[in-house]
Amino acid sequence: MENQIEFYIPKNVSTRFEIIKGIGIKELIYTGISAILGVIIAIILNSFNTNFLVSTGIVAVWGGGTFVLNIKDNNNQSVISIIKFIVRFYSIQKYYKYDKKDEIEFNNLFSDDNFAQI
Repeated sequence: MENQIEFYIPKNVSTRFEIIKGIGIKELIYTGISAILGVIIAIILNSFNTNFLVSTGIVAVWGGGTFVLNIKDNNNQSVISIIKFIVRFYSIQKYYKYDKKDEIEFNNLFSDDNFAQI
């Protein structure tokens, strides 16, 4: 343990392999899976509606939208991860502790005994 050397990584240096800034292998896999799903949806819609331009647009929007929403910024967060954090925050139950008093005088409104002890 005496020969152990510590390395410090600067803030804006990526610790993973990125093809383009913010786009790595994982994001390309997500985009590929999404594009395949877009092709499947386009094939199904093309069987009902024979407009090829609509089907091509669905594939482009579906795959391109996933590509754009998966780009990570300097803080290693993407739009999809921020949306996941927001949904998780609003879905968890929140507890607010309070103590109900029958009567509070306005003279002692901000005294210490009127607040709940946590």
